[in-house]
Formats: sequence, structure tokens, C-alpha cells
Amino acid sequence: MSGAAAFEVVARAVHQGQIVGAAAAIGNVTSAESWVGGTTALGEEGVTIDTSYDLASLTKVLATTTLLLRAIGEGRIDPREPLATYLPEASWLQTDSRVADATILDLASHSSGLAAWSPLYTLGLDRPTLLARIAQLPLEGKRGAVVYSDLGFILLGYVLERLRGVPLDRQFSDLIAEVGIAPGIGFGPCDAPVAPTEECPWRGRLMRGEVHDENAWAMGGVSGHAGLFGSLAALISVGRALLDGRLLSEPLLGLAGQAHATGEDGQRRGFGWALPSSHWSGGDLFSARAIGHTGFTGTGMWLDLERRLFTILLTNRVYPTRHRESGIVGLRRRFNSAALA
Repeated sequence: MSGAAAFEVVARAVHQGQIVGAAAAIGNVTSAESWVGGTTALGEEGVTIDTSYDLASLTKVLATTTLLLRAIGEGRIDPREPLATYLPEASWLQTDSRVADATILDLASHSSGLAAWSPLYTLGLDRPTLLARIAQLPLEGKRGAVVYSDLGFILLGYVLERLRGVPLDRQFSDLIAEVGIAPGIGFGPCDAPVAPTEECPWRGRLMRGEVHDENAWAMGGVSGHAGLFGSLAALISVGRALLDGRLLSEPLLGLAGQAHATGEDGQRRGFGWALPSSHWSGGDLFSARAIGHTGFTGTGMWLDLERRLFTILLTNRVYPTRHRESGIVGLRRRFNSAALA
């Protein structure tokens, strides 16, 4: 590992104005190097190791996937069972193209046939009605074809809530307390020092401590696909807990790292996590036994299960608007290549 080289890649992006600030780390079970630089927003305070970021789709793997895998390990969920086993009202009165027939594994590997996204936030519906609507959506593609889908993970979060009768945010907070994760990660709203995301034209304000994702916001900020906020200090603690077996046993982490679906473009999907393939966000130097995920807001976390190490990069690249080129795709790959070289 080479922290100095990797952190210089991020510092250069901040200096060149691609992003206003960032927090990054490289670590293993026993130690971690970290770096912070720039500011949370133009003219504001500097980034610290405790600055919270909107983690966006890291919610899918850190919260929803972890809770699902633990439920599998407890014998509460069979990943090969159809969604209808856990949400019997799904696809009610539909005879074909039924999301109810997709398995938990299909949903977790983004191969259920569900569409990638839908502007649910424009419907003006409450959370229970939004969830009911998603459970009635027809499949738009073939089961087995990889389409990265927020909708599938919204349903998986709903499965967890139905299974335990406890809101998703409380399930996650109870879990991190149980395994001893450092404070600084959880569902919003976030009132800790937090980097803003976007000046949102729909909501009419700069989003700070409120979830950036519109559909998650319409669901009260708690969803299976988005809603988590977290600091670098907390994510370092999560990385260690994943590698040392406190969050997931070795067999369950192995299930996350198995290739359960492969897209036509070569992308490989594990249980929740993305796996190394061409143009993978983690670059080209991770071992074949690696997992990773990114968030739309500019976040990312990667773990090498063979070398027992992790890397983390947190930015608010959508500040002040998503409609600018931040170079985040190349930055992630260069950061990880320098970290593992």
C-alpha cells in the first residue's frame, strides 16, 4: 500500500478545482492511513476526519446488504426464494412479468428485470404507498440481465422491515452499536458537521444533512438504496469490522464476493457489491477477490478480501450541481491504483 501516492492524487484533484474537498483512507484490520483536504464548500470550514458525507448508494452495501446477509446467516432469509415469500402482496393480480417471482438474490445482484430508476418523488405519495407502488411495478427486462436498479434495493429494504417489524434505520443503528462501530454513521437527517451536496431546484435549497437522492427524500430519508451519512472515521471502523468478521462471517462475506450475475458489458455483480471487471471503479490492481461500491454524490469504498485491506474516498462531487464534470470516475481509479501499487 502507498498512502502518500494515493493521497497526492486526491490532493491534486482538490487543488485543480475538480472537487472542493475530500477525505480518504487506506487500511487493514489493525491500522489505517488517512488524509483530508480542501473545504466542505466554497468559503467554508476545512474537511476533517469527522466531516459527514451523504453516502448515497453506499447505503445499498453498508446497510441493506449487510443486514440481508446477517438475516441469511440467521436462517431468516433464503436468497433463492422469490420476493413473494417475503412480500406476498407483490405483483398482486399480475400474471406475467412479475417482480414477485424475482428472487432475493436476483434483486441483490441487480438482475431481477426491474428498471434502473423511476421518478417516484414526483408522485406526491407517502412512504407506505410508494413502497406498495414499487411492489406492483412490472419487470422491464429479463431476469438474469444486469441492470443496476435502485428500485430493487428499495424493495430489499422493505423486505427487511417486514421481516423484523423494525424500521430500517433502527435496524442499522442497533447493528453498528452491537458490533462496536465508531460513531458517525447512520441514516439522516444529519446534524453533525456535514458536507453539502447540491443546490436542488426541486426542493429550492442547498441540501446539507438531508438526503440528496430525491426518491429517498420522498420516503422520509430512509430507504434500502440511499439515506446513509457517514464520516471517514466511521467508515474506517466499518472497513475493519468487515475484514475482522464482526459485521459478517467469512462465509457471508464470501457470498458477497461471489459473481452472481454478469452483464453484457462485462460488469460482474456479487451480493450487493460490485466485483472487479473492465472499467471497475476500483482500478486494475485489486485481487480477483475484491468488492466495492460507489455513491452518486462522490463516495466510494473498496475491500480486497484476499489482501485484507480497504480503501475509502469521500467527496461531495455534486456540489454545487451534478451538471458539471468532476472527473470522479477517473479520480477513483487513479486513487485506487496508486493505493495498491
